[in-house]
Amino acid sequence: MANEDTTYKAPDVFSYITTEEANWRTARVPLTNSKSWNMYEHIQRCTNVANGWFNRGANDGKRRYDDIVTPIIDVAFRTEGFDVKDIIPYVDDAQYFYLSFLVKKYHPQWARKNQLDTFIDDVVETSIIYDLVIVKNVNNSRPEVIDLSTIAFCDQTDALAGALCLKHNYTVGELLAYKGKWNDKEIDVAIAESKEEKKIGIANNQVVKTPGKYIEAYELRGNFPETWIDPEGDSSKYVPQMHVVCYYTNTTGDKQGLTLYSGLDKPLTDNFKALKIDRVRSKGRACGRSIVERLFEPQVWNNYSAQKIKDLLDSAINVIVTDSDELGNQKLSDLKQNTILKQEKGANTQRLDGTLQNFNAFQTDQVNQENRARTLGSASEASLGRNPVSGTPFALQNLIVQEGQGIHDYRQGKIATFFADVLYPDLILQYLVDEMNQGKKFSEEVSMDEIAEIAENVATKDANQSIIDAVLNSGRVPTQEEIDAIKQVKKDVITQGKTPMYSKGRGFFELLKDELKDIPVKVFVNIKGKQKRMVEEADKLTNIITFAIANAQAIQANPSIGKTINELLEDSGLSAIDFTHITKPSIIEPTQPQVTTQVA
Repeated sequence: MANEDTTYKAPDVFSYITTEEANWRTARVPLTNSKSWNMYEHIQRCTNVANGWFNRGANDGKRRYDDIVTPIIDVAFRTEGFDVKDIIPYVDDAQYFYLSFLVKKYHPQWARKNQLDTFIDDVVETSIIYDLVIVKNVNNSRPEVIDLSTIAFCDQTDALAGALCLKHNYTVGELLAYKGKWNDKEIDVAIAESKEEKKIGIANNQVVKTPGKYIEAYELRGNFPETWIDPEGDSSKYVPQMHVVCYYTNTTGDKQGLTLYSGLDKPLTDNFKALKIDRVRSKGRACGRSIVERLFEPQVWNNYSAQKIKDLLDSAINVIVTDSDELGNQKLSDLKQNTILKQEKGANTQRLDGTLQNFNAFQTDQVNQENRARTLGSASEASLGRNPVSGTPFALQNLIVQEGQGIHDYRQGKIATFFADVLYPDLILQYLVDEMNQGKKFSEEVSMDEIAEIAENVATKDANQSIIDAVLNSGRVPTQEEIDAIKQVKKDVITQGKTPMYSKGRGFFELLKDELKDIPVKVFVNIKGKQKRMVEEADKLTNIITFAIANAQAIQANPSIGKTINELLEDSGLSAIDFTHITKPSIIEPTQPQVTTQVA
């Protein structure tokens, strides 16, 4: 018997990917003595349930699927999301703090160009469905949220602790764009071997026919032996690497690999960031216990009762039995309406009992499962868009809604912290600052308070210049009344939109080249802003409006009341500028003491 070659052969990139992808679909993580978990299975089930599909068996319409999950996660989408306007960047340096205003005003421009609102929605919705968000740095723009169904494999216990491999379906045009950056020869071979089909990773690599050609490629990133990028390197030394490879079948039927790109990379956690909210109860697995996962069991048992009700309805019969020779051969459906039949004396005709047994019990069970799901998903009747019970006071209904969305507020806070402490400092702010340092001219909306602050600063500057000019030209120092008059005129010009710099609630700004170079910029997320408190403070604000209408002179005499009215108008979507004549403080002329004339 010949000696077998037992020499260990280290895996190369191609065999490593093939092996790990197979393990990804089958290997399970033991969580306790009675529970194990598989990430691929979790992603697939969450996707199915979030879309109202059966997780097992065909979704062919032959079984009842009574979806109670969709309205609940729609509530979570609305409640946990926030807007670009809630993200406020600022300059973290007292010496240059005035630049915060420019950074704050340019940020919405940059955010709109890079579709940051869409990115926020992607983070929120992915977190709700899977409780794992992986964000990828794509350079020179906002990052992107990884579609978890495109993961070929990763560490199931901690997504960014080991290697991460993603699947891509490149079009011919997309792959050609990498020529000059990747391996041109291999790109040509990959395109030549491409087919009019696409593999869907989450669907067990099922192939979908397409009108255009696609190239399935694997993006592998992590720490690997140095020899994978340098044949002369040290096989025991591991360095961060990135590989983009694809496979094709040659003329002899063998699977061959192509290296489209291979090279050194940054550490994995520099290029990717991950958010997992439910960290304590889901230790040992990469994904937390998402809102959708909480609803797995209620949906299963709701479908169980729905199927039982369907079976009962299918079993409902309308059968009449008789021993009458006259009626025995009659077909009821052939008889005209109001037909009177005659049967012979002594014959007996009766209907079989077709009552549906236990029908109400299954309906009650469905109601119970829906209520259980709403509790687990923190979705009150009002948040679902249902009318409250007749007679429920408005204030009480609002209180129920506010208290019932506590879990959503908690999760929203975690997502906001992820943006403020991780994504913006590591993956976003530098791109924003780099673009601003190129020098920009732009316009952006300004609030009444911002216009007032700018007007005060500009008016003070102009008044000071007027004093200097007066002293230099005439040697006379203007009186305080003259200075105040100059300032007031300048303020009125700006606040009433009569200057080219500020017009109808918009400001026009210019950033100088490299104005923010080497200046620290940070960000905070104000998700608890005024728009979140609008319902809660409705009664107080309504009382203020009532007072404002009845006491316009009092408002003008008290600037703090006028400022509150301005905030209310802006929160309501109105322009505070249109109401300046009401809220502008009035100058109260001092009253002259009365002189009593005595008559001799």
